[in-house]
Amino acid sequence: MKNIREFGAVALCLAFTGNVAWGDPTTAEYVEDPMAPHHTTGSTARLGTAVGYVAGESVEATALGVTVAGGKRWNRFAVEAEYSYLWLSARGPSSLTIGDAQRLGVIGRFEVIRLGSEIVGANSMLAVYVEGGAGVAWNDWYRPAPDEAGTRIIADDSKRVEGQIGFGIMLDHRLQEPIGFPRRIGWFLGWRMAMTPHAEAPMSVCRGVSCRRLMQPPDNGGYVDRSMLFQSSLSVTW
Repeated sequence: MKNIREFGAVALCLAFTGNVAWGDPTTAEYVEDPMAPHHTTGSTARLGTAVGYVAGESVEATALGVTVAGGKRWNRFAVEAEYSYLWLSARGPSSLTIGDAQRLGVIGRFEVIRLGSEIVGANSMLAVYVEGGAGVAWNDWYRPAPDEAGTRIIADDSKRVEGQIGFGIMLDHRLQEPIGFPRRIGWFLGWRMAMTPHAEAPMSVCRGVSCRRLMQPPDNGGYVDRSMLFQSSLSVTW
C-alpha cells in the first residue's frame, strides 16, 4: 500500500510539472497586465478603402476603391502583399465613370514611433509609421457611351511599374485573452503616393462611339507621373 501511495504521489508530481513545462497552447498569449509591453509578431491581414487621384497618360481621374493585403509582422517591421481595385471617375463635380485601375505590389512598413498602453489605454497602442515598396499598375479607360454628350480624350489601356511611399497612423488593440484568431485588431489611416516615369501613351479623342487617333498626344510637361491615395483599413494579427 505504501508503494502504491508513493507511486501515486510521484505520478501526480510528474503530471503537474509536465503541464507547467509544456503549457497550454490556448493560453500561451494570455496577458495578465493590460499595461504590459506589446509583442506584435505574427501573420496579418487587412481590408479597407482607398480614395484619391490617379494621374498620368495625360488623363487625370478621381479614384475610389477597395484594398486587401496580407503578410507578416516582426515587432515594428511588417511586409505585406497588397491588391487594390479602383473605379476611376472624371475629376471635379462629376459621377461619370471613365475607367478602372488595379494595383498589385509589395509594401514594407516600419513603426517609427510607438505610444504604449500607459498613454493610449489598456491593451492598446498607437504608432506612427512610414512605408515603401513597388508594384504594377494597370489602368483601363472606358470609351464614351453612345448617348454621352461632348468629346473626351481616351488613353489606351496601360501596364506600368511604379514605386510607392507613404506614412500614417495605426491604432492597434491586443486581446487580453486571445482566441487564436485574431490576437490583435488594428485600424490604419494613411497616405500613399505612387510614382512612375512619364511616358507618352497613344490616345484618341471620342465623341459618342466615334473616335479618332491623336497624332500628337498631349504632354503634361513632367518627368514623373504621380498618384495619391488616402487609405483606411482594418487589420488583424494572429
